[in-house]
Amino acid sequence: MKFSLSFILAVSLAGLQFLVIGIVLSTSYLSSEKAMLHHARDLLEKAGANASEHTSGFLKPASESAELAKRVFESGIIDKDDFEQLEAFLFQVLQNQSQISGIYYGDEAGNFTYVMRDDGAGPFRSKFIRAQDDLPGADFSWRKADYSIVETATDPADTFDPRGRPWYKTVKEQRSTIWTDPYIFFSSRQPGTTVAVPVEVDGVLSGVVGVDIEISEISSFLSQLDLSENASALILDEGGKVVAHPNMAEIIDTETGAPLRLREIGEIGDPISQAAFARLGAAEVLQIGEETQSEFEYEKDKYVSLLKPLSSIGLPWTIAVFAPETDFTQVIKDNRTRNLWIAAIISCIAALVGFALAELILRPVRVFAVRTALVSQGEVPDTEALPATYRELEKANETLIDQIAQRRQADARIIDLNRDLSHFSRVNLMGQMATGLAHELSQPLTAISQNVDAAISTARQDENPNEDLLNILNELDDQAHRGGDILSALRGFIRKDQGQMAPFDVNELVKQTESLLLHEAFVQGVTLRFEVDQMPQVVGNRIQIAQVLTNLVRNALEAISSADSPKKEISVTAERMQNQIEIWVKDTGPGIAPDVTLFKQFETSKKDGMGLGLSISRTLAEANGGRLWCDTSSTHGASFCLSLPI
Repeated sequence: MKFSLSFILAVSLAGLQFLVIGIVLSTSYLSSEKAMLHHARDLLEKAGANASEHTSGFLKPASESAELAKRVFESGIIDKDDFEQLEAFLFQVLQNQSQISGIYYGDEAGNFTYVMRDDGAGPFRSKFIRAQDDLPGADFSWRKADYSIVETATDPADTFDPRGRPWYKTVKEQRSTIWTDPYIFFSSRQPGTTVAVPVEVDGVLSGVVGVDIEISEISSFLSQLDLSENASALILDEGGKVVAHPNMAEIIDTETGAPLRLREIGEIGDPISQAAFARLGAAEVLQIGEETQSEFEYEKDKYVSLLKPLSSIGLPWTIAVFAPETDFTQVIKDNRTRNLWIAAIISCIAALVGFALAELILRPVRVFAVRTALVSQGEVPDTEALPATYRELEKANETLIDQIAQRRQADARIIDLNRDLSHFSRVNLMGQMATGLAHELSQPLTAISQNVDAAISTARQDENPNEDLLNILNELDDQAHRGGDILSALRGFIRKDQGQMAPFDVNELVKQTESLLLHEAFVQGVTLRFEVDQMPQVVGNRIQIAQVLTNLVRNALEAISSADSPKKEISVTAERMQNQIEIWVKDTGPGIAPDVTLFKQFETSKKDGMGLGLSISRTLAEANGGRLWCDTSSTHGASFCLSLPI
């Protein structure tokens, strides 16, 4: 079959145009797909980091509370053999940390004191095992938030001995902090874990502090993790049990007649998670040394996955995140198909236009060809003047050249159009990415702000608020409202204090105290005056000194507020005295009542106070080589001085 020149020309031009557009679109698709998959892996990495930071931040209060109790017991601030003091201290720690479920202390004699949250006669329940008592069993007491007793009871059949419990045995054997395997709490029927630390005196184990913390909130966080439409995340322990999952019903085995337990990865009803991570649960011990990314298939769909060890607080847990590739590449696939159809339609139109142009261009050529044939056959002499078509042939030739040129600015326009389409696609994708990121960040910012506000309100209701906790929560609230550097700020504020003595800047510490308490003073109508000249550095534990200074200023705020003093002013000054710096905190409050013995444990002038703040502050000051005293010669308000070595 022979085709006309015009047909071949038109089809060739249209085919070449479609080929060029197809190559450009395919190249754009491949590069876009590669970029999107790289972006998907980045999102998985960020999601894993988010889950790791959140989980660590959620569990750290438990380990920090255990470490705090350990330091307090070992330093002798609280006499752990005085059961009334011991219960009061554990009660205060439990109130200050709303995330923990209970805290307890067992010693080598078999004594056991346990303070926990309860839904019974009172919001808090204490359990006591006294090994030296003649009567066996356990004593119970229920208390209100103000530490008043609601009800007491005795269970003579309770033969609990902390020395026989696995957590006690493990700590005694290892002499280090341990986390138990996740299990279902008996009372709440919720998953949780326990952190236990040894208490040693002169190198000899005297007892073990344990803290219980429920971990169901981690599953709630995972369910709100906005990664992509079909992405999911879960947390596994070293034995392959599912510690946290977006669907809480998946992780607890509620089989009739069987004890409650956490399911293993191969037992849950999430087929995609099983396909991705069931092989990990097949090993006796799941250990991931470093962050690992991989791909897998499920029902012919490709997925990207990430495994990240949770090692920041010593827990042998692994964060697992996965997402289908189509969540990230389907948009560009649809866009590629749409662009190919557009290119096909444009090519068909171009073919029709090209065919018409070819006919127009070839018409003068045909006339010239006919004349040439007639001349060759002798029907027309070659001396005969050229017909008018010859002039038209020249014009047609010029027109052809012009049309070819025009057809080439057309090609340029098509290429520009393709670039515009590709650019629009990239801009559209970047817009979606930006929207997704903004949405992803708005949720943790909102959650942080709300939770911090709730935590501040809860902490301030305590009889003896934990000043370090309030400082951290207030700073977190400021950072959440400013919305800047959320990850670095979060890491900075959840960084664990190691208790090391080192030089630090007094001026910076005073400025930080001012920023933390300025809003609280403003709300109470108190004027804060910080008049500190440039001071040399001092040596000590910066966190502990900050706690002492914050405690002194907040005591002054509470004194002025409770007494409704006509002049509400607090001044903080500092001056150098030979080889030390003295920081004075003076207020215009009612002063110190004559019947109050300052710095004595459990003696306080506050209505709801427990009498531990000044006692602990003086101990901390002396532990850092300084002193804390009250100037009794002051006739107006109270004056406290903290001295620190230069």
